[in-house]
Amino acid sequence: MKIKCRENIKIEVHHHPHYQSLNEKLMNDFSKINFYSHEKIQTNIKGNQFCFTGDQRSLKPNGVTLIENWAKQILQAKLHVSSYFNFVTWAARLDRDQETLEHDHLYYATFSFVYFVNTPKGASPLVFSTSGRKVKAQPGKLVLFPAPLRHKVPVNKCDNRVTIASNITITEKEAA
Repeated sequence: MKIKCRENIKIEVHHHPHYQSLNEKLMNDFSKINFYSHEKIQTNIKGNQFCFTGDQRSLKPNGVTLIENWAKQILQAKLHVSSYFNFVTWAARLDRDQETLEHDHLYYATFSFVYFVNTPKGASPLVFSTSGRKVKAQPGKLVLFPAPLRHKVPVNKCDNRVTIASNITITEKEAA
């Protein structure tokens, strides 16, 4: 028996007040990074990506850290306890006819986010699969959501759709 549920979980959308200068700097920084193809690794992103983890952490642009800190501030304002935040962040680039397959981050994180850096005409939205909610791709938009929500990016109709995404694990700090 299959049961289909429609989540009733809050998705937050925020807009960065200085996104134009931030995104311009991010695109310049990303132009110096060698994104790798989905054909080289197993991933839901059927385009190109670059993960800022492990040995690659030193290549993370300051603008990426700024977006992480912004997401952290938003989440901290909702928490009533002192917490640790761990980010696993990557940049993704989709060109025409590329997509991100439906997936979730259930076992990897507490929250996830997508930040839109470059969204030419024809850039596909972020779609939450079970609710059907679509979030239009617009530069400077941060979409913050619980990690278990299933989501995807339909086949893209432009070149150079660029986003930053992250899995955020939140753990409570122990009292001293």
